[in-house]
Amino acid sequence: MNLSKKIIFLWLILIFIITVMATVSFASEEKDYINQALKLIDEEKYNEAVRELEEALAIVRSKADLELINLFFCEEDPPMFGIYNPRESVLFSQEDTIFIYGEPKNYTYREIQKGLYEMHFKAEIYLLDSSDNVLTGDINFLDFPLTSRAKNSEIFISTDLPVKNLSLPPGDYKFRFILKDALSQKTTEATIEFTVTE
Repeated sequence: MNLSKKIIFLWLILIFIITVMATVSFASEEKDYINQALKLIDEEKYNEAVRELEEALAIVRSKADLELINLFFCEEDPPMFGIYNPRESVLFSQEDTIFIYGEPKNYTYREIQKGLYEMHFKAEIYLLDSSDNVLTGDINFLDFPLTSRAKNSEIFISTDLPVKNLSLPPGDYKFRFILKDALSQKTTEATIEFTVTE
């Protein structure tokens, strides 16, 4: 093996070692926060332990898959996170308005300046028939940048759609939502089924 091949080989080994060490270091960051929280709990410093656990949770959430949970039809437009009245029936007449509520989970945020954080969601919505054929859709249904002084973990999305504006004959339908975390590029899909009556 000539000298230049040996140098290239050594560089590749060095890059591999650095990569492995960096991965191990980043993987243990959340564990460090958890271990520090356990020590603080032993010392009965609960408020400080909570802050350490919140940092660990933020790291874990940034690594977890994006989800859209608690996707419900509601009786009325939900005013805030967790404050909604789920609709028991998924039957809608032409005179009804469809209110939908959902909660994104495991999204990311970034600090854009000291104590100021940014989150950014985008969503597509598609109306499907009972055979999953797309009847209509909007790829720009939601574009929601959010700036906050807090690392918000309680975000909700909602919409209201008058049934008569959908121009649907009686039958079974679905809404498919594709939610995207614009900062991390993580995406998720969720579907909710309903029936239009006469």
